[in-house]
Amino acid sequence: MSRDEKAGYNCVWLALSELMPTRIRSNGMSIALLINQAVSTTIAAVFLPTVGKHGYATMFFGFAACTVIYFVTAAVFLPETKGKTLEEIEAHFEGAGN
Repeated sequence: MSRDEKAGYNCVWLALSELMPTRIRSNGMSIALLINQAVSTTIAAVFLPTVGKHGYATMFFGFAACTVIYFVTAAVFLPETKGKTLEEIEAHFEGAGN
């Protein structure tokens, strides 16, 4: 795994750990890890059969579509956390639920 790949991978875990309230962080990260492993296993199981049937382009366009969806979701729903305390971030999400 290259340095840039590791940076992108770590960014997801950093965002998750910052956005979860302290009282549920350990349980939330456990659930996030479980979901991450399930998705990784699914991708590994589906990749070769899909490539064999439809070719590499189909698989990588699917990855590109997932990346666009992730980027739009992050840009729209995740607040800027630079310079904010965990309490301010938590208050932002508690206010969004009301």
